[in-house]
Amino acid sequence: MPEFSTEPFFEIARRLEIRGETGWLVVLAPVTDSTAALDRLQTELQSILQKPARVVRLEPSTFEELREALHQPDDDAVILSSGTGLAEEKWRSLDIMRSALERNGPVILWLASGDVADLTDYAPNIRSFVGGSIFLAGPDGSIMTDAERQERLNELSQHFGFTGDEAVRKAQARELPHEPEFVEWLVLLGRGDLL
Repeated sequence: MPEFSTEPFFEIARRLEIRGETGWLVVLAPVTDSTAALDRLQTELQSILQKPARVVRLEPSTFEELREALHQPDDDAVILSSGTGLAEEKWRSLDIMRSALERNGPVILWLASGDVADLTDYAPNIRSFVGGSIFLAGPDGSIMTDAERQERLNELSQHFGFTGDEAVRKAQARELPHEPEFVEWLVLLGRGDLL
């Protein structure tokens, strides 16, 4: 069962370095100060991997522009940013053309929490590239402590009026909406497999 963990950007970059700097992963952007966090991730990748790291916007890029951006060059680190979210058609198009997106360097999908459900629903083949490598960025690029995690779980439970166990049961029954707060809740509970 894949778990989403909260990792500092340094640790995410180290994981890529250990893997031989290849592969795909997802980093869920913090709700606040997402642009500054994206800049920190880019800087950390460049520092650890000792190679350029570029941000490529998925919108409004056409598929041809995206393929060209990923392959020229094809060995640096690329952060694909979904911005405010992608339409179902764009996810499906990316999924159909997934083999043209494979490259030597790592690909990091920078997504909002709510976009993970769309990735899973509309781009299952790209989701399989990612596997269990989904990380929740802390607001300052740091690891959330156990106390902070528990506090946030309590906030979510109080806000929605049901427990984490009930959230898991609802997700298993496909009764939990794909809203960002519910994605975050499942991530914090270590039940990203239910997305």
